[in-house]
Amino acid sequence: MPRLNCLAAVALIVSGISAAAAQTPAETPSTRSDVLLRADRLIDDRDGRQLIAEGNVEVRVEERVLRADRVIYDLAKETIRAQGNVRITDAQGGVQFADEIEIDDDFENGFATRFATRLSDNAVATASSAIRTSGTRNSLEQVIYTGCPICAESEDQPTWSLRARRAVQNQETQMISYQDAVLEIRGVPVLYIPYFAHPDPTSKRRSGLLTPDAGVSSKLGAFYEQPYYLALSPSQDITFRPVVSSNVNPLLKLDYRKRFFSGYVSAEGSFTYEQDFDSRGNKFGDEAWRSHIYGGGRFDLSQDWSWGFGVERQSDDLYDQRYDIDGEDDLRGLFASQPRQLLSQLFLVGQRTDFYLEASALSFQGLRAGDDDAAFPRVAPSLFAQKVYDFGSWGRVSADASAAVLMRDVAETLPNGDPSLDSARATVSGEWRAHHVVGPGVVVEPFAQTRGDFYRVDDGSGAGPRDISRVLALGGVQASMPFVRRTAAADIVVEPIVMVAYGGTEANMDGIPNEDSLLFEMDDSNLFEPNAVTNFDLWEGGARAAFGLSARAAFGDGIEVSGLVGRRWREKPDPAFSALSNLSGERSDYVASAKVDVGPNIHVASRVRFDDSFNFNRIDIDSGLDVWRLQGRARYFLIDQIASGAKEEGVIIDGRMRIATRWSALYQQFRNITDKRDIRQSIGIAYQDDCSFFSLSYERSGAFDRTLGPSESIRFNFVLTGLGGTSDNSFD
Repeated sequence: MPRLNCLAAVALIVSGISAAAAQTPAETPSTRSDVLLRADRLIDDRDGRQLIAEGNVEVRVEERVLRADRVIYDLAKETIRAQGNVRITDAQGGVQFADEIEIDDDFENGFATRFATRLSDNAVATASSAIRTSGTRNSLEQVIYTGCPICAESEDQPTWSLRARRAVQNQETQMISYQDAVLEIRGVPVLYIPYFAHPDPTSKRRSGLLTPDAGVSSKLGAFYEQPYYLALSPSQDITFRPVVSSNVNPLLKLDYRKRFFSGYVSAEGSFTYEQDFDSRGNKFGDEAWRSHIYGGGRFDLSQDWSWGFGVERQSDDLYDQRYDIDGEDDLRGLFASQPRQLLSQLFLVGQRTDFYLEASALSFQGLRAGDDDAAFPRVAPSLFAQKVYDFGSWGRVSADASAAVLMRDVAETLPNGDPSLDSARATVSGEWRAHHVVGPGVVVEPFAQTRGDFYRVDDGSGAGPRDISRVLALGGVQASMPFVRRTAAADIVVEPIVMVAYGGTEANMDGIPNEDSLLFEMDDSNLFEPNAVTNFDLWEGGARAAFGLSARAAFGDGIEVSGLVGRRWREKPDPAFSALSNLSGERSDYVASAKVDVGPNIHVASRVRFDDSFNFNRIDIDSGLDVWRLQGRARYFLIDQIASGAKEEGVIIDGRMRIATRWSALYQQFRNITDKRDIRQSIGIAYQDDCSFFSLSYERSGAFDRTLGPSESIRFNFVLTGLGGTSDNSFD
């Protein structure tokens, strides 16, 4: 929009024009050091009481520049007029064009004909005339506004534009309002709006309507979501997202964010008053208030200490799936929950170079069929602290302390068959490890660990709590020898690694509930750990050994290939370990990993587990691609036995193919190969340029969960730059 006050530079012509009237061409600095006037000739019209600069006129005042063919200062009317190819550049980079501009000498009022302006973020406005009043209000007649870049050499229509009979820019409120506006797409009128307003491009954060979301769903029917963004302060905002649907009652979503000097709070929630309904929108049961909240925050207490929280709760197990609410599996604190399980947490963290402490309290809500929230434990508190001492060539010693208290309303039978109501554990441990290079390059790392555990367990049988304690220790050594070969084509490193250790055999005592190691699995990440179990309730006892081979080859142009394969042996089987753990027998399966990076655009990473007959018990392959017209990620996984004892195999694909300069085809799929069913599938088309984004997609869910079965929806999304859109999670 016009900024005619930038013409203030012109008024300063009079301070230097008299002294230069006889110079042609002229380049006369004014008596004020921040004003410069250039012109081919200067004329002092004493009879007409005018001072005139003609021919390539340029007036500079600090970072503001006016260029025109002719500039006239009328002493009688006290007005300044610039004529012919007028161009004004301000300090913010905004540029205004006009055939003619006239302004009074106090710069409060003025007008321009055949006016155009280029604002920040590529926004452009044109008008047949512009009138400035009160120093801050610019009125445009027959205006066209667009947020798209305009190229003078191109005859293409902008992707979108607003054409209005009249528009007003208020520079105090930084708003632009339109009367009788028409939204045009590629020059074609698509929507008439009697009145419309939006922030101008100079405005940073303003309250107002954001881009809507619309579509049709087999569950909700036709739906429309219209967000409204409310900027409460420079560091706080809230977004209201009312959703109206043809099949069910309205739903109100809320997003809240606040940035503090020491941290932030972020939360999203929703609520409605409605019955249950199935995948086809059929209602049943009683009407009730239904809602959800997902949120979190973190705050610095000092340079080394911080605290935070995460909240995840919803009124119904299937609430998020009925209303297609995302975010159930996002990380909102120190701990991540399992799929279809909500976790609320409060935590404190302290960390220095040689010290770490975390304290937390946890609460769970199950969303799966058969989950009983009364049987889920409340953990209050969970504590862990570690202090590291460095003795140089003598090695490093770490001293750890840990504790956890679990409370249930009803006793739960754990997957390993142990009943548990309440339990408390306190642990003190220490580890020593040294690093030496001997002989021709053999890396030797001796180690020793010791640990003491105390448990108080109430299994809910009515016999009361029992005290159980154990003392654990092990010692051993890890050795490796890297072989390095450098050639003109590649740098190659091959490293055999071996680890042997011995510890007490009676490690996993009867009566100790396995609460924290139910999903433990030995793989390439802990193949060479002295105690492969990373948590506390299980301990790997007896003699054990691991052998593996690591290799890496680095080629030119950023190409790198690396991998590891190995196996672990144990003195004897331990019934405390399940088949899922890969430690139930005397020999583990082979575990291997490989990674291939072909520059920054192609990568493939895989992890596998297979037995002596090369039957694969676990496969996980993750790949990414960004070449030619293709961009996306794909993952394939196979788990021969999950915690429930079933097999799980699937593939996840998320890709985009550019089919033209601005057009792309989109595809997403999550397929359960075991059940031969698509859990989620989406196909669509998208258009994106410098000022807009449009997408149209068909989505189908094939999941079954109690009253919800397969569902379908069609979604349309669009964003027009400068007319409302989403922002990131940061504050200015």
